[in-house]
Amino acid sequence: MIVMAAKMQETECGDATNFVITLAGELLEQAEGLVKMGLHASYIINGYESALKRAVEFLEKMTCYELKNVRDVQQVNDAIRSSLSSKLSNYSDFFSGILAEACVRCCPKNPQNFDVEYIRVGKLLGGSIYDSFILHGLMVNRNAETSINHFKNPKIAVYGSPLDTQASETKGTILIKNADELLNYTKSEEEHAEKVIKSIADAGVNVIVSGGSVSDICLHYIEKYKMMCVRVLSKFELRRICKCLGATGLVRIGAPTAEEMGYADEVTVQEIGSQNVTIFKRESEDCKLATIVLRGSTNNILDDIERAIDDGVNLYRMALKDNRFVPGAGATEIVIFSIYS
Repeated sequence: MIVMAAKMQETECGDATNFVITLAGELLEQAEGLVKMGLHASYIINGYESALKRAVEFLEKMTCYELKNVRDVQQVNDAIRSSLSSKLSNYSDFFSGILAEACVRCCPKNPQNFDVEYIRVGKLLGGSIYDSFILHGLMVNRNAETSINHFKNPKIAVYGSPLDTQASETKGTILIKNADELLNYTKSEEEHAEKVIKSIADAGVNVIVSGGSVSDICLHYIEKYKMMCVRVLSKFELRRICKCLGATGLVRIGAPTAEEMGYADEVTVQEIGSQNVTIFKRESEDCKLATIVLRGSTNNILDDIERAIDDGVNLYRMALKDNRFVPGAGATEIVIFSIYS
């Protein structure tokens, strides 16, 4: 039950899971003495529930800060800094400014529709921590498969399966007796591949995102019809791209419909720290995206910063529901304990 409570805390607030486990352990320890005294468990539970109501009443009077404007970068910066200070004491001012800008930019017209998925974190080794910055869009840590690596206002088709017209569900054996039969066989395969890629191009698609391998023959015709191709090996990243771009992941190889295609303001390949990455930019009101690109010397540093940023994003999400703040660093808990004791 304690593990379930910690998971629920992570789902609802995104932070303070250690506090939940510690508090539950302390409550059980205090209840142990009462049980040994012969007090029934129901009375102990009623006592804890009464204490909960009193604590909530007291918290109402302890408000020390209110986030009055959730779209004001400076106010959001002041609110988020305290969350980052516990994990990034030396860099809290720097990252709170970046994170505040990202949160305000990604906040939709209705703040209640804010989704933490709108703010992504990309980690690139090298450089200084202060080289971290914001990209307006979604970043994929891969280069394009084609020589064409830039499009403005493209139509995007996302395929969850490998882009290979020669793959089949059944295995078969073909007996080729001479060179002419071999040439004719490969020619028919090429014609089929060109037909499929041409149908995708005729639908108006500029960028193809594949969730698997891309055969050489398909890649050749993608280049021929002046399209861009990007491979995304993670199925979770593929789902995220579909959600952000408004696309539908296709399991069939063929031309997508207008409802199945995704849209972006720009798709381009950039070199950051000697690594080529693909950036999907989208500025629409229904889905504003931001990627915080983290730079650092080791993976451990980048992982710690990513966890701190995740806590900050969830704090902003909770502040959209209740904009009141109480003193932190254990001060509120100490005051409540001293009153009850």
